[in-house]
Amino acid sequence: MKSQEADRQNQQPPTDWGGGERHDEALVPRLVAPTGTIWRRTVLFGVPGLYIALGLMHPTTNPGVGDESAVFIGLHIVQLFLVGGLAVMMWMLVGDLDNQAATITRVLILPFVIAYTALDAILGIAWGIVAAKANQLPAADQAAAARLVDELLATDPLGMILYWGAGLLWLTVVAAAVVALRGTAPGPALALITVGALAFATGHARPVGPIGMGLILAGLGWLELRPHEPRPGDVPAARARLAARR
Repeated sequence: MKSQEADRQNQQPPTDWGGGERHDEALVPRLVAPTGTIWRRTVLFGVPGLYIALGLMHPTTNPGVGDESAVFIGLHIVQLFLVGGLAVMMWMLVGDLDNQAATITRVLILPFVIAYTALDAILGIAWGIVAAKANQLPAADQAAAARLVDELLATDPLGMILYWGAGLLWLTVVAAAVVALRGTAPGPALALITVGALAFATGHARPVGPIGMGLILAGLGWLELRPHEPRPGDVPAARARLAARR
């Protein structure tokens, strides 16, 4: 009986996906299953989530003389790793897409990591250390140290180039990824990612930082968890990939 049932299942006609072509049902689960692995979703959901937590804990102003700076320094040490997480997140987002926009995304990821690490993580650590050292000075010297810390806020051409350059690189990487995904991803999800990136470019501290990353997280969740329906032409492509692996 079992062998007869198996024979009947093997003899079932293939499914018609349109276009006059018929394909095996056995390939359907491979196409309908989500493309993201546990590792992919850990990165795509975890990095924005951690950035939201960092932004909520981040002081709204940089520490000065007399302010506690240990938390500020610690958060920017964590950010050294989170900037790398952003790079992996954007690389995974374009995945195996083979178009010009996806290529631009991959090419600009490294310059973004270098600029953003220098601007935010390293500068934040240095700022916190200066404030901490100033607090250890004798009271008579702290006024001069306070003026030095205030000078760090003064507009400097090189600093402005780094600030705006890092922000523009971030926005360019996200914009290229959105263009690469256009046509294969829901428009509202891409809009959430775009608006979130714009908000995050203005700063990672609360309120704009967590709001921006929250929008990005919502957009990524939409992309990853939406139903994936097989389309005409998907099955032949799946067959070709399987044949190549063999």
